Amino acid sequence: MDAPATAPIGDFAGVLDRIEGNFEAIQIERIGPGSVRIHQRGAELAVLSPGAELPSGFDIALIVGAGDALAEALRRVRGDRVQLLPLPATAVVVDHAIRAGIGAARQRRRAELVDKLLDVGAALVAERDPSVLLELILGEARRITGADAGSIYVVEAPSREEGDSENSARAARPSKLRFRFAENASLPDARFDEFVVAINEGSVVGACVLGGEPITLRDCYGEDIEDRSCNGRSFPHDRSFDERLGYQTRSMLTVPMLPPDGDALGAIQLINARVNPHDTRPLRSDEDFNRRVVPFDADAERLCRALAAQGAVALENARLYEEIEALFEGFVRASVKAIEQRDPTTSGHSERVAALTIGLAEVVDRADDGPLAQVWFDRESLRELEYAALLHDFGKVGVREDVLIKAKKLYPGQRARVMSRFDHMRTAMRLHLLQSRLRGGPGREAETDAEFQARLAEILTDIDELQALVEAANEPSILTEDCSAGIRALERRSFADGDAREIRLLEPGDVESLLISRGSLTEAERKEIQSHVVHTFHFLEQIPWGRKLMRVPDIAGKHHEYLDGTGYPNGITAEEIPIQTRMMTIADIFDALTAADRPYKRAVPIERALAILEAEVAGGKLDRDLFEAFVGGRVYEKIELARP
Repeated sequence: MDAPATAPIGDFAGVLDRIEGNFEAIQIERIGPGSVRIHQRGAELAVLSPGAELPSGFDIALIVGAGDALAEALRRVRGDRVQLLPLPATAVVVDHAIRAGIGAARQRRRAELVDKLLDVGAALVAERDPSVLLELILGEARRITGADAGSIYVVEAPSREEGDSENSARAARPSKLRFRFAENASLPDARFDEFVVAINEGSVVGACVLGGEPITLRDCYGEDIEDRSCNGRSFPHDRSFDERLGYQTRSMLTVPMLPPDGDALGAIQLINARVNPHDTRPLRSDEDFNRRVVPFDADAERLCRALAAQGAVALENARLYEEIEALFEGFVRASVKAIEQRDPTTSGHSERVAALTIGLAEVVDRADDGPLAQVWFDRESLRELEYAALLHDFGKVGVREDVLIKAKKLYPGQRARVMSRFDHMRTAMRLHLLQSRLRGGPGREAETDAEFQARLAEILTDIDELQALVEAANEPSILTEDCSAGIRALERRSFADGDAREIRLLEPGDVESLLISRGSLTEAERKEIQSHVVHTFHFLEQIPWGRKLMRVPDIAGKHHEYLDGTGYPNGITAEEIPIQTRMMTIADIFDALTAADRPYKRAVPIERALAILEAEVAGGKLDRDLFEAFVGGRVYEKIELARP
């Protein structure tokens, strides 16, 4: 029987009687002789006699006893979390002291949760992966509210189909909610498959996102419709999911993730607030759900709204970050396509160089000894390197297209003009011979047709040989001395046309091109091709890459520099060449050697390509450690190679 309000209570047992009369048994935890702990939604009040030891895990301690005993207890226990209740005291005073202690515990708990929210906010802002963000948001929401279970729903924009504009797609197919992630402390091994929910009034989460307001249901199993009502309407509960898992969804809190400006990005749905948030025992029986689950209170809703708002901002930032990444990725890929359309003969080169360079970076990153052990690459630096490798030849857009695709020493039009002169020469020689025969020149009076044809054939054969000499010299291979001498002699050859005009077989520009000792480019054309590196740097320098990609222009713009200073365009040496560029240079040379799509050369076997690279290493042009990593890590297997 309850003691009268004015009746004096003189010992700990009397205080304990008041506690047991005012609180449910599940809220009271006996710690030991002379001590008890009261749980109230995360707040912990320890009530103990002066001689008892302070328990672990409490917010406020209330020591009850006689005045001299309290004085002795204060000498043993100090701190701002200790309150005193002198005995004897009336029941009213005892009840008030206990309520005040619980209030102080709740205030302390709120302050801790606010600090926790600040820490969580910082963690959310730092995270860029949306999947990790969702897991972090849900985990923290469950912790601060004491929820046994919870799930995250994310608004999913309608996908665009072929022929749709963005606006028509959104109008025709409304957004939906995708169930993305779930946790359940009582069912840790349960699997939750993703599914889609319409954003409408037909479900709690749909109504929450549609209305932009939290929905709190006291008990989804309650017979009183008020237990399943919120915001002026009731919500039915489908128990089939619970029955399949052997679970009961009793109390529920659903909060929209709303950024400061804009529509909801999703919702957090929390299930079953525990009487004691620190009680991690699984909920199994009907008694567990009846006694250990309570409705989510106003504090839980307020804290969850704050967390949901932080989560919405972080999620929106992550999505914006993803969109920016996708924008850059699209720009880079479109730029590579533009390069390849200007120079189809090197189609795929940029992607192969990027694959080789990233492959080499991954090998270097795994090195645990030697000079490369101190070199590492994170996700952002690998992305920076990939973009630089993909765009290393973008400056070719500033080079004349006919120079870029020049497969032989003479341009197609230039060769056609030279060949037409040979044809003209043949016609002119026939004409001269016929005119000479008709005029009956000296020694021609008795010339037979056979003799005439023989003489004509001899002249035409000579012309054919001269033409063959030009065709041989036009190939982008190494020019032989005999071929070079023949072209120089041909430079002086001419013929008279039907009007007696002297026509040279080769113009000065033709001779210059045909005398190229190796390859297909004149010195001026070679310099024009080499200028693509400068164009690359200046073009990429104009792009606001941001802090994490700021080195893209420098890495890409130096890929033709050599460690010994013999490269171009600036002839810089090892100290000024980043390791990322050194890796790209090895990849670039290897692909140029092994590529089967170059019209002016044949692909060389892997062994020959590696031997050429090794010779460049020995000559001081390439980085030995990186070359050994390239070979040892079999990086060349990253691309599909031609098999000559």
